[in-house]
This record gives sequence, structure tokens and C-alpha cells, in this order.
Amino acid sequence: MILTRGKRAKWNIIVTLISRIVTIFCGLIVPRLMVRTFGSEAYGATSSIVQFLAYITLLEGGIGSVARAALYKPLAEEDNKMISVVTVELQHFFRIVAWIFIGYTLILACSFGKISNIQVLDWFSTFLLVMIISISTFAQYYIGITNVVLLEAAQRSYITSATAIFGTLLNTVLVVLLVNSGCGLLTVKLASSCVYILRPLALHFYVKRNFNLCKPTERNKSVLSQKWTGLGQHIAYFLHSNTDIMVLTVFANLSLVAVYSVYNLVVANIQNLTTSFASGMEALFGDMIAKEETDNLREAFDRYETLISVVALILFATTMVMIMPFIQLYTDGITDVDYWAPVFAMLLILSALLYCMRLPYHSVAIAAGHFQQIKWAAYGESIINIVLSISLVRRFGLTGVAMATVIATVFRFAYYVIYLSNHILYRGIMMFVKRIFINALCFLVSYFLGSLVIKQLTVNTYLAFAGGGVLTTGITAVVTLCIYGIFWRKDVTRLLTMLFKNRGRGAAA
Repeated sequence: MILTRGKRAKWNIIVTLISRIVTIFCGLIVPRLMVRTFGSEAYGATSSIVQFLAYITLLEGGIGSVARAALYKPLAEEDNKMISVVTVELQHFFRIVAWIFIGYTLILACSFGKISNIQVLDWFSTFLLVMIISISTFAQYYIGITNVVLLEAAQRSYITSATAIFGTLLNTVLVVLLVNSGCGLLTVKLASSCVYILRPLALHFYVKRNFNLCKPTERNKSVLSQKWTGLGQHIAYFLHSNTDIMVLTVFANLSLVAVYSVYNLVVANIQNLTTSFASGMEALFGDMIAKEETDNLREAFDRYETLISVVALILFATTMVMIMPFIQLYTDGITDVDYWAPVFAMLLILSALLYCMRLPYHSVAIAAGHFQQIKWAAYGESIINIVLSISLVRRFGLTGVAMATVIATVFRFAYYVIYLSNHILYRGIMMFVKRIFINALCFLVSYFLGSLVIKQLTVNTYLAFAGGGVLTTGITAVVTLCIYGIFWRKDVTRLLTMLFKNRGRGAAA
């Protein structure tokens, strides 16, 4: 079945949205089960190990974005030879990284016990835990990431999302069965790693069957000439994204890491749910830029900015109202650590909301291949977050690292707005200022009304929580759509038409 550009965009949104919903529900089951069974310190250790291992996987995003930018034009022109050249270069790079990853993993496995001062596991158990968790990441680098990048550039993110759904469901079932059977932490994590090896294998066979790739007679290193700039930007972003857990692990303790992880579980899932509505957005922009469809690009950007803003406001305003009742329920019976941190929750939600709202700006810049021009946005964000987090963590703890993240995120958002207004979109900055004020109005009114309603309810069961969540979501949706309908009626109408009525071809055709 051949899908048009518009239909691929819709399938990307739908399947990615389902994947994120599955991840949210499964993500609520597994961490709580792990904390109750193995304790907050052991769960905090697994979270820290995942983050430390992720410091080597940061190469994926930087090189991946450069490769996607290089693939948009040959994909638009159906130039299989150039597509093959780019994918071969990308595969060569990632396989080198895979072997470097093994060395990094061994170093981390030997030193993590000392770095974290973990008490619940001995040195050998900690060593094995690190090695086990690393298995699936090695498989992704050696087999799968090149195929993920190609599918994303070809606007087939729905394929990668479908395999993610299968892996998440299978992993959750296995974890529940193993924990309830009395298996230890190492056995449970080994089963999870084995499950996640299946995804890169499935993507490998899909690409082999559906893309007419050939082996080039000669390598062409120039096709990824901006890879080091892209790598530098992604390193900066990665440091920004993972600074909180790193700083808490080194300058605080693993119990605070566990608290952070539980709150971040909620906020990160809402963020992922929101960004699923932008799935394939960069590829769509890249295709339009490759075909020099300037008018369609502006129209598509306006639609996606409105879409992301509306969805983000509804979901994050609801989260702001419901997160503390959820934390009370989720950590009921867990007494080794105090999980009550409302100010931290507010700041964590704010930083995620700002990240989602800047996503259309970042996607256009990457699709246009402007890596050199926006590099200081990434570098500045990372430096600000690291310096402020280290400075504030000892005095303010969790709240300090969250404050640093918000300030750093605002810096990069402002940089993108100014750069795109002057060089790509050529829009007045006052359009952005207007949207920010309207977004703030939507968020504050939604939170105020939602809080009034929730205060009248007794949220002491998950059923009551679900009812309160549905009610709050309805309130925030009505408030946001009404206010947006007043100020951006045309955009809201076009958005609803694009999503539900499928009329015309326009920018998404």
C-alpha cells in the first residue's frame, strides 16, 4: 500500500500516540513493582545505570539528525543510490560506536559501585547489573539505529512505533511474571534486555524487504560532513537532559534519584505523549524544503505549532492538577523515602511544557540542515543547566536541579525563536510573544478551574483518580480550545480539518 505524504503524517501521529499511551500504562506498572519489590535504592541504581550508559548513546541523535537531513532530498527524488551511500556511511559510524560502547560499559561496570555508594548490592552484582542493562543498547547500535534513521526520514515512524509497542507490552508481561515468581533483580533486567533485542532485528528485516538498497562501490564520507557539528549539539542537549540524575547521583544520594525518577516517570510520559503529535514533523518539513515548497512549509509550521501548543497545554495543565494526588497513591506504603515535592513537580512540568512548545522550531532548523547556525543554542543550554544544577543542588535539592533545567530550556527556546524569525520562517517575533501570553492564560485558567474541582473530590483510589483526571482533562480542553478559538480561529479550524475531515491536500498532501 502506497501512502501519500498526508496519510503517512497521520499514521505517524496515530501509531506513535498509541505507542506512547502503551508506554505510559506499562511505565506505571513496572517502576512501582520494582520499588516495592527491590527497594528505592535498587530502583534508583537501575535508573542511574541507564542514564550513565546513555551518555555513550548520545551519538545517535546528533549523527541521526545529520543523516536524516542528508536523506530528505534523495528520498524525495527516489535516488536509491544516494540513499544507499548515506545509510552505509551511517552504519559504518554506528558500528564503530558499538565497539567503543563495550569499552565504556566495562569501565562503568567496574566503577559504578564506588561512584554511587550503593549499599544494597555488592560489587560483583553491580558489575553484572551494568553489563546486563547494556545488552540491548549494543544491539541497537550494531543492528538497528541506521534503520530507525532511514524510516524516520522516509516518514515511516509508524513502523518503529509499532515495534516499540510490541516490545513494551512483552517486557511488561515478563517483568510482572518474573517478579511475582520471586526472581531476583538481575534475572528481571536480563529478561528485559533480551526482549529489547527483538526490535532492531525486526527493523533490519523490514528495511531489507521494503527498500531497494545496494552496496556502493566506494564510500562517500562527505554526505555526513556536518556530523561533528550535529554530534556536538546532541552532546550538549544530552548533557542538558541527563544533568539532573547525574548531579543528584554524584552530589546527593540515590534515594533522591528514586524520587526524581518517580516524578519524571509521570512528566516524561506526558512529554512523550505530547511529542507523539509531532511524529514525522521534521521529515515533513524536510520533504517540503527539499522540494522548495516555501508556502506549504509556512502553512505546515503554523498548523503544527498550533497542534503542539493545544495538546501540550491540555495535557500539562491536567498533569499539574493531578500529579500530587497521583504521587500519594503511587507511593502509598513506601516509607523509606519522602516522595512529597510539589514545588519540584511544578518546575519539572514547566520545563517539559517549554520543551514541547519549542519542538516545531527545532524541527524546522534540523530539517533545513542549519546545524552550524544553531549550535550555540545547544551549547548554551547545556552549560547553563550543568553550572546552575551543581550550584543549586546542595541548597535546594530536587528543586534546585529543576530550576536550572527551566532556565536553560528558556534560553534555548528564545534562541530558536529569534533565529528562525530572521533566517527561515521570516515571521515577526511579536507573533511568538502573543502565543506565549495566550498559552500562559490558557494554562493558568485551566489549572485554577481544575484545582477547584479536584479539591471537592476525595481522590484516594485509582478509580477516583481516573475519574478526576478525565474531568480535569475535559476542563482544560474546553478552556484551551475556547481561548485558542478566539485568538486563532483559522488555525484551529484548519487543524481540526487536517486531523478529522481529511479535506484537500494543502501542506500535508
